[in-house]
Amino acid sequence: MRKMLLFNSPIYPERVNVDEKYVPPLGLGYIATQIKKANIDIDIIDCVKRRMGIKEIFSALKEYTPEFIGFNIFTQNFDIVKRIVEECPIETNIMIGGQVVKSVFEEILNWNTPNKLFIVIGEAELIVPEIIKGTCTEVPRIKVESKQVYFVDCKSQYFPNDLNAISIDRTLLGETVGVNRYGEKEASIITSRGCVYDCAFCGVAYSLSGDSTVRYRSVSNIEDEINQILKSCPDLSSIRVLDDLYLKTERDIWSAIKLFKKFDNLSWRCMAHVNSLRSSLKCLPNMRESGCRELFIGIESGSNKIRKKIKKHGTSEDVLRVVIKILEQGINVKGYFMLGIPSETNDDAEMTFRLAREIKSASKNLAGDFRPSVFQFRPYHGTQLYNEILNDKGKIGKVEANTALNVNEGRSQFNFHSGNYSDIEDGLLNEYILKIQSLVREDDV
Repeated sequence: MRKMLLFNSPIYPERVNVDEKYVPPLGLGYIATQIKKANIDIDIIDCVKRRMGIKEIFSALKEYTPEFIGFNIFTQNFDIVKRIVEECPIETNIMIGGQVVKSVFEEILNWNTPNKLFIVIGEAELIVPEIIKGTCTEVPRIKVESKQVYFVDCKSQYFPNDLNAISIDRTLLGETVGVNRYGEKEASIITSRGCVYDCAFCGVAYSLSGDSTVRYRSVSNIEDEINQILKSCPDLSSIRVLDDLYLKTERDIWSAIKLFKKFDNLSWRCMAHVNSLRSSLKCLPNMRESGCRELFIGIESGSNKIRKKIKKHGTSEDVLRVVIKILEQGINVKGYFMLGIPSETNDDAEMTFRLAREIKSASKNLAGDFRPSVFQFRPYHGTQLYNEILNDKGKIGKVEANTALNVNEGRSQFNFHSGNYSDIEDGLLNEYILKIQSLVREDDV
């Protein structure tokens, strides 16, 4: 038995005492499940949920002295994970994975650590157990001293082609059922991998994923997982689908309707795209009837110029029409907005604010509720906009907390930035973000 600890990496370098909700790290759960199936002793430490900083992580490492440790890395916590690796207080083997790794692995190869470092680019659940056991039959693509880089692309024998064969043992994640904003006990699931969209700000845009494929779980496989969750939590009230492709086409929407009609006591919430729903509005009454309580829609901008720049399908007029239709049916909408996009002007920001305000105002006379959630644009490694900024500016600033936005409770985990790359002055940008976010607190009577 080899002891391994998987860390859901922290977003703060030091312990914080903020009471904010987080989605459980299902991706780590899939990896840990395969490790457990290989008869390897495995634990997950969710640093985000437990609000752990670097000091607390080092204490855990000294306590458990695992032979292997693993960290997920993303743009926001890149420097934090680097520090953990370089200052690791124990002798161990370290694994690094995550969506951005394929864009930053050359930097990781320069990290200064005496420990053996395994860098996994791609989906890791099938290859990690083999690396731990020393039975991996694929040769690392790159090897520099004690550092090895593995590419799990669609040509790799360790690429999970069949998502139905990849299960998740939720007990490894501890408590994965939370209480949503409606007071319902809710569990989250993932039904697909990859993306068919090409948003310029997103790291999984299809133009960046030529080494992978879009894959879907079968309806029966999803149904089985929901039944398994209900067995462990009979009073479950809601399912949240976290991926963007569950309602990709009208056929997919009808499949979801048919599935959730089987669960009389469950409501469901899901990500959705305006472009998918635009031609499927006739499905909305049936969606509500099947228990659909809320849709999460990435609106991003009310400026058609900016929407085109970030490759967001549909116009702002489409957004308004589709969201109103959804709200008319009594399905709530959470709309995500983004401000501070390169070349965005004051006029563009005003258009975004007006769109959010118009939808919110309309929702007061409709059956469904609308709540906006707004973020300052932050360039993610490897994305189209990141590369454009890097080519134009020569560098991208370090990720820092924007404390000026910490006005509303529960938002500090989102209020980070790495510079303002728009044509909007900093103070005005913050003002627009807070104006849109303040719409959540408006009286709905």
